[in-house]
Amino acid sequence: MVSFRRKSKKEDRREVADELKYQEDGDGESKTMGNKINTLFKQSLDRGKKEALEAQQDLKRSLGLGHRPNLVPPGEADINREQRTIELGWHPVAGTTGKWFAEKTMIGQAITERIGRYPDPTQHWAVIVGDFVHQLWMDESLEVIYFNEYFKREDWHTFEVGKTRFNDQALRKAGQMTIHNMRERRSAYNLISNNCQNFAVNMLDNIQLGGHQQFATTFEIYQRATGEGTIKELYVDKHPEEQQYPQTLQQDEEEMPQPKRHDTLQFAQQVMDENTTKLDHDC
Repeated sequence: MVSFRRKSKKEDRREVADELKYQEDGDGESKTMGNKINTLFKQSLDRGKKEALEAQQDLKRSLGLGHRPNLVPPGEADINREQRTIELGWHPVAGTTGKWFAEKTMIGQAITERIGRYPDPTQHWAVIVGDFVHQLWMDESLEVIYFNEYFKREDWHTFEVGKTRFNDQALRKAGQMTIHNMRERRSAYNLISNNCQNFAVNMLDNIQLGGHQQFATTFEIYQRATGEGTIKELYVDKHPEEQQYPQTLQQDEEEMPQPKRHDTLQFAQQVMDENTTKLDHDC
């Protein structure tokens, strides 16, 4: 005959304690496993974001965005050389670059009824003097930068807009200063107010005949802010007859011969307006 012994209260309490301990150990293992999974998931997500960012940067570089090497040879910057022709030029931003550029700059742009029409972002403008093209472009963060390249006339539609006495080294500095001043106001490229046309007009304002004193003052401020190099005889104006002095309306000055004005900016703006395709905001 099999006999059964009733467990004592002490034994019952021991069994309950053992069961609770087992459950606690199990919960601890579950929590540890859960933490490991969360950590692995976060690491995987971070790695995915990093790889996506690197892929995006590679794409932008493949599209031509980013800094490029300077092609203007070293030398002393001089703003008192013989006159040279300034041309404005444009060419289409073709292929994949143009498509990406157009989509990137148009998507999300709040083009209002007041603006109505805006320049085609695939039509790129630049300033051309001698053998070099001076232009605005963008880095991988879509912020405006300056770069230059050799001029190939067959690649550009060009328009003569004025004259300058700047040599190539001075033109490079003027282009860098122009971008610096644009970035001080707004560093990011903007289809309406911070684009290649704005750069062209601002650079022309710096390098045109008759703007010597204004450029000298502006460049000195830029030089102090950035520590950039010097320009030969910056304040020595060897052609004062070219200065664009404000015209007065005083009676006693009406008969005095006024300096010849070189309306480079006005003409340049007209050229760009007439030769830039405009896109409707609701396209």
